[in-house]
Amino acid sequence: MANHLHDLIEIFIMSVALGMDGFSLAVAIGLRGIRRTDALHLVLVIGFFHVFLTLVGINVGRMAQGVLGHLAQWLGAFILFGLGLHMLYATFFPGSDEDDDASAALLAVASPWAMSLFAAGVSLDALSIGFSLGLRSSVYGLVAAASFGVFSALLCGLGLLLGRRVGQVAGIYGELAGALILLGFGIHFLFN
Repeated sequence: MANHLHDLIEIFIMSVALGMDGFSLAVAIGLRGIRRTDALHLVLVIGFFHVFLTLVGINVGRMAQGVLGHLAQWLGAFILFGLGLHMLYATFFPGSDEDDDASAALLAVASPWAMSLFAAGVSLDALSIGFSLGLRSSVYGLVAAASFGVFSALLCGLGLLLGRRVGQVAGIYGELAGALILLGFGIHFLFN
């Protein structure tokens, strides 16, 4: 029972970390304004892509485990760690990415097709994390995929609301928190 509780807490923390990328971009979209129907569509599509890409990653991870064996676990840990480092770097050194984020935020609400492409791009982290999860049990991966979808959608919606009211500071702190959590899980997966 304690082991299952540990797994659920782990999934919850990863879900929040994974959702922070969408949260920070949703804050940028909220700053510029978005219609309610477009906001709902964006939230649902981001949730869908987080589930779908996590499941794809899980299947690739399971195949890699069969081919690479124990080495695949190390690879999965390094992927999580690398994602965390990338998010941390992008938070402290935005450079031209900040302009790209603003452009992406404007494009995201241009049409349903553009919004779907934007959501898929925001959800690509789920593919890599799904790869790492594919090295664990199937039940763990399925629960994680569902949780990633729910939390990503919720955090996207929260980001849209906060963007209308608070501003960019919330997005920066969310991105930083997500990066640190992914770094921690990369280290945790590496040594367990």
